Amino acid sequence: MNSRGRYKIGIFDSGLGGLSVLRTLWKETSNIDYIYFGDLIHAPYGQKSKQEVIELSKHAFEYLIEKDCEAVLFACNTATSAAADFLRKQHTIPIFGMEPAVKPALVENPGVKIAVFATELTLKEEKFKNLVSGLAIGTEILPIPCEGLAKLIDSDNWEEAWNYLDSKIKLVLPETEIIVLGCTHYVFLRERISYHYPNLKVYDGNMGTSLHMKKILQLPDGCKENKNQLDILLNTPDSDYVHLAGRIAKTITPNHTLSLINTTIGKLHV
Repeated sequence: MNSRGRYKIGIFDSGLGGLSVLRTLWKETSNIDYIYFGDLIHAPYGQKSKQEVIELSKHAFEYLIEKDCEAVLFACNTATSAAADFLRKQHTIPIFGMEPAVKPALVENPGVKIAVFATELTLKEEKFKNLVSGLAIGTEILPIPCEGLAKLIDSDNWEEAWNYLDSKIKLVLPETEIIVLGCTHYVFLRERISYHYPNLKVYDGNMGTSLHMKKILQLPDGCKENKNQLDILLNTPDSDYVHLAGRIAKTITPNHTLSLINTTIGKLHV
């Protein structure tokens, strides 16, 4: 904890999807200083090689450590899959990550085929393969790569993003009504999914990750007079990204800062 007796926690994503995790974490905790870093200039990670994602994640992680963060959440399934274990071997600071909520979906729906919507890199990485191989014999997982969807959401093209996701949902409906959103960006469309497909059971990893962090770090419970603080850092001046980040942040807390930065030469604009 810092000198004020507060945890400072860094959260990063290749874009703005990690704000969906932060929104959950915010409600569950109090008296925490959160720093969110959106690496939008390099987004999306899902279409990059594993080595590229490792390098970008390493850069983002080190940047947050320079900001005196005492724990870091990789609020990105792709970055978690490619880089979290690699960085855990090099650092003692707590590093948390995301995992598609396949296990919770199976607990509530045993023996049913489950569709997992995620980036191509997440679905082909060893972490996901290990997750699937560790499930009960006979479990059927239907991987659904959604390349480009995160980019559409980051760019504030949510109607186009919905049409894209809707087409993917229609593809799996003949096989299952259980879906897992394996990318934090997709969670922003969860309410729309439930509206259009009330019979679908939808799962994501945001609550599980938030409760795990809260337990491991022994974070204070959320309360009415939430005393968390939020500083959002974006490394692009693109107005679509900036405006969307501001709108999402206001759904978390009206008392936040939003800064445009360059991770090598410092702050450009506030």
